[in-house]
Amino acid sequence: MSKWQQEDTDMNVLIVDDEISAIEAVRNGIQWDKIGVQNIYVAASLQEAIHRFSECAIDILLSDIEMPMGSGLELLKWVNEHHPHVKCVFMTCHADFQFLQSALQLGSVDYILKPLDFLKVEVVLENTIKKIRIERILKENSNSWIQNKKSVIKHFWKDFFLGDIAPNKDSLTNYFRQKRLDINLENFYLPILIVTKKWTEQVTKEDQKLLQYALRNITEEFLVIPETEKEVIPFTDTSILVMLNMEAGLEEQYLFNKIDASCRQLTDMVKGHIKEIICCYIGEKNNIYEMPAIIESLQEMDFNNVIHESDIFFLYQVRNLKGFILTDTLINRWRDWMLQGRYVQISNEIREQLLSHGQRITRGFLKKFTMEFHFLIFEFARGRNIFVNELFGDELSNQILGEASESLAALLHWVTYAMDRMQNFDKMNTNWVNPVDRTKDYIHLHLSEELSMEHIANNVHLNADYLTRIFKREVGVSISKYMINKKMEVAKELLIHTDKSIGEIAMLVGYYNYSSFNRIFTKETGMSPQKFKMSNVTP
Repeated sequence: MSKWQQEDTDMNVLIVDDEISAIEAVRNGIQWDKIGVQNIYVAASLQEAIHRFSECAIDILLSDIEMPMGSGLELLKWVNEHHPHVKCVFMTCHADFQFLQSALQLGSVDYILKPLDFLKVEVVLENTIKKIRIERILKENSNSWIQNKKSVIKHFWKDFFLGDIAPNKDSLTNYFRQKRLDINLENFYLPILIVTKKWTEQVTKEDQKLLQYALRNITEEFLVIPETEKEVIPFTDTSILVMLNMEAGLEEQYLFNKIDASCRQLTDMVKGHIKEIICCYIGEKNNIYEMPAIIESLQEMDFNNVIHESDIFFLYQVRNLKGFILTDTLINRWRDWMLQGRYVQISNEIREQLLSHGQRITRGFLKKFTMEFHFLIFEFARGRNIFVNELFGDELSNQILGEASESLAALLHWVTYAMDRMQNFDKMNTNWVNPVDRTKDYIHLHLSEELSMEHIANNVHLNADYLTRIFKREVGVSISKYMINKKMEVAKELLIHTDKSIGEIAMLVGYYNYSSFNRIFTKETGMSPQKFKMSNVTP
């Protein structure tokens, strides 16, 4: 028997590391017999490793990437050329994007981060050994089905979710028969949608593809839910789908607890090692026919997730969650504060209100809030007799506003930015007079006219109802009462200090009907204009 014709359990591993202590740690830390490894060989450099290949039959190369006398990547390239059947697993101190990309392109089976967790190393090696054994069976029997089975299953789930396969027993049974799949229709399933929301570092499009591949590998290894089987399926450019397969009797709360713990471990690991912020959306346990509808609900959950931070979302909890509603009380308070120049308080309360309601805030709410907030900006501009574009017509403002409905962070950025701009405008325009004072000034200048509420509001660029409310709160009386008081004050002055007739005085204070003036004057002073004039004649 040649050195390549070994028994299936007779696996040989070559450990390569430039640190002897690291080699010994790996040699002594792994239960080699348990995972089916017969012989362990070692090398401390690229050249020594190449020499080992000339002496021994190697099945698995377990190598450090960074070595001074030739890297692990160079060694893998040589191995691919001379011993293509050998599987390689890299050990590395940090998940460097360039090293990782090169390793995957050269066909590395997996990579393990140092310091090594030997239990995890054993799992990786066991999976690698399984791959080697399957390939040997395929080679001996020329049976391509085993090699393609996972791919066929993944294609089934995708076709099923896209609606190419009807969710009924006959369609599924026929499909499984044609594709020779042994999927049990009596089992229950639970989908988990894992979505990359953002990156903690700037990465290129190519690196994103590479890291999504790494995310699938990490999910395969670390998302372990007891009493279930799983399929990890590429779903979109930024998401993967995990389908858990289980018996119908598995208790749901126990299942959710295990999923929650495993997903939290996964989100922490992914954030730390491949710089991705991911969210896990957990579906509901049900039969296979309900899976497309549940997946659609998970996608809707992701669409409405505007927080963009690592988190775990359960569909059964979100179904019962009522959306956050922006009340008129809040909007009116912010409008009043804006009138008073309390821009920082507005910004702080908006931030506090929105952050405190977290998962209740949806993408639809962001759009509605952005519109309501724009009305506040419009009132600010109208009150200062300027156009909104004068404040926010530049490219940067349009960019920030355009992003405001994409995430909560972007909306809060827009609010802070807008409030700063409005505050700076007021600082640079110190002659600006608040609308209540402008209303008073306008009334004083037009006492001889018949003024309507709408006419006054239009001239100070505010809504009539809003102006009426803020005027009464600040002055203590309504605008109509204020006008009457001022008209009566002027009328009394004219009656006492001039020889003008009562009819003339009535017109000078905006009353073109003598009887109306007489009636109102009598009501306000307790006597008629004529009696008032007579009582104030100096003897």
